[in-house]
Amino acid sequence: MHTLFDFISSVNGIEYALALLFMFGFVIFGEILKPKPFEGLAKAVVEDIGFIKAERKGKVLQSIRSLALAPLCGLLYLAAVPVLFVHGIAVLGGKVIVATTSVGWSPVQAYFTSRKQGKKAPAKRNLD
Repeated sequence: MHTLFDFISSVNGIEYALALLFMFGFVIFGEILKPKPFEGLAKAVVEDIGFIKAERKGKVLQSIRSLALAPLCGLLYLAAVPVLFVHGIAVLGGKVIVATTSVGWSPVQAYFTSRKQGKKAPAKRNLD
């Protein structure tokens, strides 16, 4: 490890491996503590495999349709990005223009432009 990138990627890799080990260890430890270890887990795996096999036949046409539409969705995204960027800049510019050209009095503007209304001192009374 000679660079910061090497150090960070090594540390992140170790953290990722430890996280996976702790997750798998937790599942295995929890299964060992049950009266019939791994029976429920094996049953769930068999049910999931059966569900995937049953759903596979009906999903083939939908998968082909999704794969055919993927390039079109990508092109639509590429076309929308510049339009959305221009829209965002226009909205921001509009807010700036409205803020700078608005007519009216506000305490903050008056304070910063030194046009705040000062309090008049009470008039002194002559008691002659």
